[in-house]
Amino acid sequence: MTYNESVTVHDSMGLHARPAGQIVKLVRESGLEVQIAKQDGQVASGLSALRMMAMKVRSGDTIEVRVETDDTSAAKSLVAQIQEFLKG
Repeated sequence: MTYNESVTVHDSMGLHARPAGQIVKLVRESGLEVQIAKQDGQVASGLSALRMMAMKVRSGDTIEVRVETDDTSAAKSLVAQIQEFLKG
C-alpha cells in the first residue's frame, strides 16, 4: 500500500543539501521505500539527496511524499519529520 501526503517547502533555500541529507538519513533508518514527487512529474528516491536536489524544489513549492507501507502511523510520522526538515 502507498501512503501519499503533500508537504510544502518553507525553507527559503528550497530543498537543498542539508534537508535532502536529513531526509536520506531518516528514510535509511526507517527501512521504508519513499519517493519525493514534484508537481511537474519529477520523482526522486528518498535515498538520493542528489536526485532530490536536482528537482530544484523551491520555497513555496508543494511536493508529494509517497511511502510504501501498510503502517499508516509510521508513514504519517515519517512525513511529519520531513515537513520539519523543510521548514528552514
